Amino acid sequence: PDPSTWGLPYAYFAIGKDTGCSADHFKNMRIVFNLAFCGNVSGNRFFRECPKESKEFNVTNDPVLTCDAYIKSNPEALKEAYWKIKGVYVYEREFETPEKTDKGSQSQEE
Repeated sequence: PDPSTWGLPYAYFAIGKDTGCSADHFKNMRIVFNLAFCGNVSGNRFFRECPKESKEFNVTNDPVLTCDAYIKSNPEALKEAYWKIKGVYVYEREFETPEKTDKGSQSQEE
């Protein structure tokens, strides 16, 4: 992806000198992969992709609740699960420091 084509972020939190939030709060950070076995995306597919299990553990015809019931009743089914992760991308914004100018002068290029 090309981050220069992205819109403005929903939020920006200034970190560092003169921001009230020093950078020393952030160290030894980890990236967490939320597997969400039965979340809105994966859980809604449970009836279609696991028809046998969804019939056995059906909870009010709700795919997410049914998926949750299956997971709670069968934790051993997920004892060994593996994922292949193609890549992890971390983007950092580069900031340019504006040139200092005298407040009373104007640029000759205007």
